[in-house]
Amino acid sequence: IKLLDTDTISQAKEKILDALYKNTPVSRRPQLGKVDLELRRDTGAALLCDYDSSNTRSGEWVKVNTLGHYKLGCRSHSGNETLRFKLAPHHSDHTVDTVSKFNLAVLGTSDVRVSSTSSLLHYEEGCRGKEDVRSFHLVRPFDMSSVSSSNDPQGHKIMSEVFLTRLLATKRILQPYVDDLIKVVFSSSSEKPVPKAIKYLFDFLDLQAANMGISDPDVLHTWKTNSLFLRFWVNVIKNPEFVFDIHKSATVDSCLSVISQAYIDACSTSETKYTKDTPSSKLLYVNEVRGYKTHIQQYYNTIQSLPKMEKMEMDEYLKEGTQTNQQYFVTESALYELAKYGIMYSAEVAAALNEDGLTDTVQTFEDVVKGLNPQHN
Repeated sequence: IKLLDTDTISQAKEKILDALYKNTPVSRRPQLGKVDLELRRDTGAALLCDYDSSNTRSGEWVKVNTLGHYKLGCRSHSGNETLRFKLAPHHSDHTVDTVSKFNLAVLGTSDVRVSSTSSLLHYEEGCRGKEDVRSFHLVRPFDMSSVSSSNDPQGHKIMSEVFLTRLLATKRILQPYVDDLIKVVFSSSSEKPVPKAIKYLFDFLDLQAANMGISDPDVLHTWKTNSLFLRFWVNVIKNPEFVFDIHKSATVDSCLSVISQAYIDACSTSETKYTKDTPSSKLLYVNEVRGYKTHIQQYYNTIQSLPKMEKMEMDEYLKEGTQTNQQYFVTESALYELAKYGIMYSAEVAAALNEDGLTDTVQTFEDVVKGLNPQHN
């Protein structure tokens, strides 16, 4: 396991746990705050913490301890001392059995001074018992704001170049995956036909637009985007922990927010106006968004050109899906949620059914509601 001497103790513990439990769902891993990191040397043992009596302090600011703070890159005089670390339960007396024991290679990186702002700065409420204490990792925000607001153009240029370079480098790494996701979500072929549920939903929206006399294509485009992409895909992209048993760090969350916003812009029918005040994260995908817009519109047109899907075919598709995946669903739970919705909006549902001429269905619906809620009149 390779660590940097600029890693905080929490970051070191996180890397260690990620390596040890890389094939284990995050819900089954030890929580970061539940384990302590001990340094074992030939001369004795020491507990490593983000905050202790040795923190560098300056007024209200406290620098978070790093591996470099504990001089872990320094070898013994003999030159052959091996650093060993031990993870132990938090607040234990450290005499219990070790959670894990292993060797680590600590890389000296004292010349690395700046990373992304979000990862370098955080505010600790009640740090070491003081509510007015602020903590930082490598660079104090006061120092950065001084450089940015000073009359020294060279200082401002250095800060801008550092962050912009990292921003563009990160985008280049992620770009193929961002493009592939758009192609996978908004594409259809003989090998990957349009899902029947999406075709049926879009046909339903087309029918509703026709019944309401809505001819503006932008309105229909917005309906389809809201019902499919914004409600489902953006939610999954922004919150992968909803689907996968993983940990989403603050840095990953920030990256996913930028990517999600690019997709949202791509689904919009209006042209986004960019100004000098537009954040750089939103400007990252200006060129790509134009291409995404065309791709998404072609996908919607392709679905509309397909033969209309009949209700009977959709019913058969849902029945088949239910039988195939019945072990993953709890029918009673789904019915309970539908029942709550039906009881809460019974009047509105009955009125809508009557408006559509489904009189027989209205009576059946009201009978079901009365059976579920005897107090319903």
